[in-house]
Parts: sequence; structure tokens; C-alpha cells
Amino acid sequence: MSTIESIQHQTSSDAILNVMYAALGEYGFESFIVSGLPDPGVDVRPFVLLSGWDDEWYERYTSKGYVHLDPVARNCFSTTLPFDWSDAPYDRENDAAARRVMQEARDFGMDEGFCVPVHMEGGMQGVVSLVGKTAHLDEKARLELHMLSLYAHGRLRYLNSPLSRPVVRRGITPREAEILKWAATGKTASEIADITGLTPRTINQHCENAQKRLGTNNRLHTVVEAIRHKLITL
Repeated sequence: MSTIESIQHQTSSDAILNVMYAALGEYGFESFIVSGLPDPGVDVRPFVLLSGWDDEWYERYTSKGYVHLDPVARNCFSTTLPFDWSDAPYDRENDAAARRVMQEARDFGMDEGFCVPVHMEGGMQGVVSLVGKTAHLDEKARLELHMLSLYAHGRLRYLNSPLSRPVVRRGITPREAEILKWAATGKTASEIADITGLTPRTINQHCENAQKRLGTNNRLHTVVEAIRHKLITL
């Protein structure tokens, strides 16, 4: 949470780059990229919010349109959950383009990584992709990286948007706070429903109401903001 708080107070991409390098280094990651994901055939470079990649690899990846061939990037359209690069599906026998991208990444020392898909308003897709080994990550670390990535992506979008306006923060109801506390522990809507005696539909409605009150983009972002503003404690 201290890192998220620090990101929130940064006013430039360079400052966030430094915060992210320091924070991700604690988890063993070497570099990262924060970006939107364009439609097929569209240049990715205007969508890149922050790159900590090797300059030569970044130029190669973006100029050759590898984002449209990369199985890691493509998998972000199919899931909302973070995943290891090695879990991104593709046909290793017949998809020569995807295989080439993965091989060239390895040539640049990018053998393993952790990817956080970001689903934004209006159906836009984004990604935070971290370079480094993942076998040592437990569920707590993965949740922390998920939260950190979503918040960094959101802050960078804010800084890059000329139309950004401060969000007016409001309180949440006791029931919304209760549900967000359970969500913060990783409980699903069905599990929270069993605990509280409510229906999953009601649980989801409370989460959506809290999201609107806090001006957030998704459930995890709502939990982060509720904790940060001390509306809930764990």
C-alpha cells in the first residue's frame, strides 16, 4: 500500500518509472512495460504508457508490430486474471509468428514473466507485463503485483489524459465495506454470498455501487482505494 500511495502522488511518468523499478525489484523482476493494447493492425506505440524494456527490444517489438503476434499480449483479451507468460496459449507447432516473438524475446534475456491484463472502460484493453522469474511467487505476492499493476496503469492513464479531473471521494455504506473486506481476501461473489446470506447478484450490485462512489474502474481497484482511504481495514 505504501508503494501504491507513492504512485498516486507522482506527477510524471519518469517518477513512476523509478517507483516501479524499486518496487518490482523487491519481487525479483528486472523490467516491465505498461501499455494499452490496440486493435489488429494498429501501431502500439501511441498506446505505450511507460516502458522499462531494453531500448533495442522495445524498438524491435513496436516497429515490427509484434504486439499482434505475441501470445502473451493476445491472451490479455481472453482473461481478467494475471498469468505467467508460459501459460499464454498458442500453437507451438503451427504458429510460427508467435514462436518467433517468444524466441526473440528469449534472445534478449526475456525468458519468463508475469502479465496483468487491464480491462478499461469502453471495452479498451491494457497490459502490465513484468520480466522475471515467477516460480517463487506465492498467492499473496501475485495479489500484490496485481493491485500494484492496476494502480500504476490507472495513474499513468490519468497523467496522460488531458481531460482528467479529480474524482470526488465519498464514503461507502457499512454493507459495501463488509463486502469489499471479503473481496480483499480473494473471496468470489458466490463465496461472499454464502458468508453474508445475500445472493451473488446482490453482492455484485454492492460492489458496483462502491465502485461508482469511489470512481474506480474495477473491483480490485475499488478494494485498493477503499483500503488507501481507510474505508476498510484488513
